[in-house]
Amino acid sequence: MPADGDLRIHWLHWSDSTQQRLDTGSIEAGGSLDDLGERFAGVPCYVIVPGEWVSWQQVVLPKGGRVGLAALPFQLEEQLCSDLDSLHLVCGNIVANQPSDVLVVDRQRMDEWFALLKDSGLKVKSLLPDYAVLPENVVLLDERRATVRLPAAAASLSTDNLSAWWQVAGGDVSPRCYSEQGAAIAVSLPAESTQTYEQRLEQIARLFSPWPMNLLSGDYRLKEESNVLWQRLRWPVVLAGLLLALHWLSLGLEIADSRRQIALYEQGIDDIYRDTFPGARIVNARSQMRSQLAALEGGNVEQSAFMPWLDRIARASKGDSGIRLQQLNYEKNAVKVLIAADGYEQVDRWVAALLSQGFEVERGAFGQEQTGITGQLVLREGGK
Repeated sequence: MPADGDLRIHWLHWSDSTQQRLDTGSIEAGGSLDDLGERFAGVPCYVIVPGEWVSWQQVVLPKGGRVGLAALPFQLEEQLCSDLDSLHLVCGNIVANQPSDVLVVDRQRMDEWFALLKDSGLKVKSLLPDYAVLPENVVLLDERRATVRLPAAAASLSTDNLSAWWQVAGGDVSPRCYSEQGAAIAVSLPAESTQTYEQRLEQIARLFSPWPMNLLSGDYRLKEESNVLWQRLRWPVVLAGLLLALHWLSLGLEIADSRRQIALYEQGIDDIYRDTFPGARIVNARSQMRSQLAALEGGNVEQSAFMPWLDRIARASKGDSGIRLQQLNYEKNAVKVLIAADGYEQVDRWVAALLSQGFEVERGAFGQEQTGITGQLVLREGGK
């Protein structure tokens, strides 16, 4: 972000592995960052702001964690000259009774930065003042500005004021000084070494050592792209989930209904077996029915010639509730049927139906019972 007097926002695409510049440029201050967002979509980036606008404080808190964080404003109240409600505070890791780093910035300034970044499309990893991305014992100088990072002090200020600031905060530290090439800098420091650089942002990238803090926190936390995408897709996903749940519910109901139908069919088979073989014990009605049919025919069920006969008997009996089959015995190409009927009229009607099915019917003796009559019929293939 531009410092006072700078009318452009400078950007740098840097390779950490090769320590080389991949691309660089600048845009007009106050302009949109959308072009950069489209160009470097998905590339993590750091946003560096002038340290003159961000104050670094250190506080010692009696408690760590949330308790210490809640006590932070009260600890800073005496050190700051502004109303706390107008300030944005960001604290590093809080350890009880140990110095903790705190960055303080005016909310109005944060509002400007946040408005510029929130819809830019940039994947901002952190926003920090320039002194918070330098290693210790480093001074970065140009004709207008000085950025200093010492063990016990850090600031960005006018180069003209550096000497006075150093007398107060510098102590006996001998830093590494990096001066802009060709700049007329009338400052003398007890430097351990002095080097020159061509471009300020590139030199920061070479020395890059960011603090584990981020001014884009709390009220100024940027929504991650994944969260924005989720907000857009939330209702379609919910609708799709609801439709899927309804589908599985419908499928479950169909399965339950199918199982109920199967149970009814199985019960029907058992009932038919009981009606056909009264008093028989049922274990597996299907298997027992096959065995009984095989026994009736004296052969294998799969090769049974009795099945077509049984089908014709069933057609002759269809719709006639006055005839009750009590026993069938198939042998020597004849079926002996023991029946019970309400009366002789029902027997005559059934015999006529059997004749229409191509059977030759031989009547046996019939006797009177309390509920009707019982007797035996012998069925043979017609013409035999």
